[in-house]
Amino acid sequence: MLHLFLLLTGCLQPEIVPAPLDSGLDSGDTAGDTVTELAAWCAAEGFGTHHPWNPDGPYGDLRHDLADDFLVPLTDGSNWTLSEQWTGCENIIFVPDDIVRTVSAADSIWTKDLDEMIAGSPRNTHYFFVSKDGGDEGDANRDALVAQVEEELGGLKAEDAAWWSDHLHVASVPAKELNGWLRQMLRVGIGEGGFGIDRTQHVRGLGSFADNTRTDSSNSGWPFQNNLAFAALESRFFNMESARQDRLDAEVDPTLVQLWNGEIISEYADMLVELPTAGEMAAFDTFEIDVDMRCPEPNDREQGNCGAWDYLANFYVQDDAGNWIELSRFITTYHREARWVADATPMLPHLLAGGSRTFRWSWAPSWNVQPTETRLQLRFSNQGKGVRPRTATLVATGGGFNSAYNDGREAVSVDVAGAAKVQLWAITSGHGMEAQNCAEFCNHQHEFSVDGSTHLQEFTTAGTATGCIDQIENQMTPNQSGTWWYGRGGWCPGQIVMPYDVDVTADVGADGEAIVGYRGMYDDEAPPPDGAGTIWLNAWLVTYE
Repeated sequence: MLHLFLLLTGCLQPEIVPAPLDSGLDSGDTAGDTVTELAAWCAAEGFGTHHPWNPDGPYGDLRHDLADDFLVPLTDGSNWTLSEQWTGCENIIFVPDDIVRTVSAADSIWTKDLDEMIAGSPRNTHYFFVSKDGGDEGDANRDALVAQVEEELGGLKAEDAAWWSDHLHVASVPAKELNGWLRQMLRVGIGEGGFGIDRTQHVRGLGSFADNTRTDSSNSGWPFQNNLAFAALESRFFNMESARQDRLDAEVDPTLVQLWNGEIISEYADMLVELPTAGEMAAFDTFEIDVDMRCPEPNDREQGNCGAWDYLANFYVQDDAGNWIELSRFITTYHREARWVADATPMLPHLLAGGSRTFRWSWAPSWNVQPTETRLQLRFSNQGKGVRPRTATLVATGGGFNSAYNDGREAVSVDVAGAAKVQLWAITSGHGMEAQNCAEFCNHQHEFSVDGSTHLQEFTTAGTATGCIDQIENQMTPNQSGTWWYGRGGWCPGQIVMPYDVDVTADVGADGEAIVGYRGMYDDEAPPPDGAGTIWLNAWLVTYE
């Protein structure tokens, strides 16, 4: 059944957490029993961890604030109350009707693509459609959407139709007639273009729904149409974040070293911190870097607030000689917040001495410093892997990608005697397009040899239309306000530059020495052509004990 929602004023807070609709739970259970059953229901549906409703607050209407309750009476006489419907494993997305599909026609994003949204959406998503200003146009948008929902549900299997009828919600009054925090959220500030509530009950902004596969020839400034189906990408992202947090919460007694904790900083910043002692560092088998980059103005939307460009972002440690060693690499977003947790365990040997160390976080050039509210934390833990990294030897670097790229490169000898594991670990990204539309958008290739065995790193999705959309589950921020969709040569805007990681233990001979070679190629040919951009590459051979 399609729910038409009348959003009332005020916020109600029940004393217990009732069961969700259609979950098969007994709404008369006690709060404790309901939480237990909700957790089981979340797991049974494949939605992961249940996050209990927080009835105490404090609440707010800024990004990352805890979402307050709201009551939604339905036209059939029942009520949809957030706390009562809360499962703790579902996301909520509000989409207003004033997002236009095309600039030329100025028709609402609601007018089509509901079928694509349903097909591409995680099932654990509630969608709310609220007209911004109402009137004849708003009423027409609402009525057309109601008909579209009914048509789409009629074409689904009975089980799917029943599910989505309880997850697609159309408000019967416009946002301007609402009171309480929903009205404020939908009309001004961060929720003006829609907003979300994630699985942990926190308020989140939404990004751009621009679809690069659909052009709007009338809009020369930004020639892409908006697509309602892109609302589903936000829910996919929330699910990724929830799974990531579950994994972090499961780590046993991690040692956390905080560098920045919400300061607004620009271009780059250095921080001297005290690491655990050398004895303590020797016990860790895992090293992660947790970076949380937020817009500097908490009351404004992300677009025009967060940094506008996809710049290289590097995290370094300074060695005793004053050199900066890159521990991990990221690419900033176009106009959106981002959080990444990068596994940099192979770089742990650079920190084993412990004690006072200076780190640098750099994410913008001097001519566009992109002020950002920054949180950065180092996570050290022992996860029982059975081996720990002990040495990391640099075996190759990048440079200008041209006919001379491979000139003067020589194989590197690395001592691997007694190693329990040997790993090839490379951070590789191509930048600049130049004459060959490369190295950002081409499949540049990198051939490594270890004692005669070869391993090829390549980027077959470079230049594809949706290569970066496919990376949402790999910590890539969706719905950015830029050309974020296209596959790149080793990276995506708003994502960690994912390292190339190969266990080469079996390649190493018995003499305790590994000979490592490297060459770069373009389209299976070496050397690459002139004018093919720049390769940023740091490749290491890592030994474990």
